[in-house]
Order: sequence, then C-alpha cells, then structure tokens
Amino acid sequence: MFNFKLNNNVAARYIFLVNKPFQLKYAILLSLLGALVAVLFSAHVFYFLNENIQVFIPNFNDNPEIAQIIFNEQKKIALYLGILIVLVVCVLFFMGIMITHKIVGPVLVLKRKMQELQNGNYDARVYLRKGDELKDLADTFNTMAQTLQEKNAKK
Repeated sequence: MFNFKLNNNVAARYIFLVNKPFQLKYAILLSLLGALVAVLFSAHVFYFLNENIQVFIPNFNDNPEIAQIIFNEQKKIALYLGILIVLVVCVLFFMGIMITHKIVGPVLVLKRKMQELQNGNYDARVYLRKGDELKDLADTFNTMAQTLQEKNAKK
C-alpha cells in the first residue's frame, strides 16, 4: 500500500496516496468546500453586476447594440468565473492530498514499527523526515522501544 526508501535512517516517502480512502475523502471534501465558496462568490459578483448595471451604464436597454455588448461581456465573465472555480477546485484537491499525506505517512510508519515491536523486534525505531507532523510521537516511541530493549536485555 505504501513504499518507502530508506536513506540514512530517514524514511523518504515518494507515493502521496498512502491511504487512498482517507486522503481522497478529505481532499474531495476540501475541494467541495472551496467550490462552494467560489460559486457563492461568483454568484455574488454576477448578481451585483446585473443589479447595478443601470448605475454603470444609464439607459443601456434603449440601445440594442450596447445591450448586446453587455450580454457578451456577461458571458465572458461567467466563463472566467467558471474557469476560476475549476482551478480553485483542482488546487484545493491537490493541497488536500499533500496535507493529508503529511499526517497519514508518519502514522503508517508508526503503525508498522509498532507491529514490529509487538512481534518482538526491540530494535525497531521510527525515523521520520525533518518537519513531519508527528516527530514528537516518533521520538517518544523510540524512547519507549529503547527502554523495552534494555529491560528485555536484563532478563
């Protein structure tokens, strides 16, 4: 499910979807929330422009050429806002994958090392990348494993 390369006792993860269901669920949730905000913003802009067109261009309905130009510009604005919404959703989706990866990756490393410790491998240690969110937990695990190894050696 996940791959690691060990370089100088530091786990270098190179697959970002280490727990697909969890990561995709939260990335999609973040994207949908961003899409909702973008749609509401776009609707507000469009509503404001439609309601206040008379302020910007008085008597625009009297001239069909101006009305057509305004209609064409409204279509362009709608297209630009639609493209903006798609871009926001894509950026937020990938940000969601990256954010969840920073949490899920270290948790899976800790889980694997806990299973090794449970199976009697008292040499099991957790080495996370610099800046990983669970570095303190990994250090605590390593201290616990060291203590267990020393107690087991005394027996």
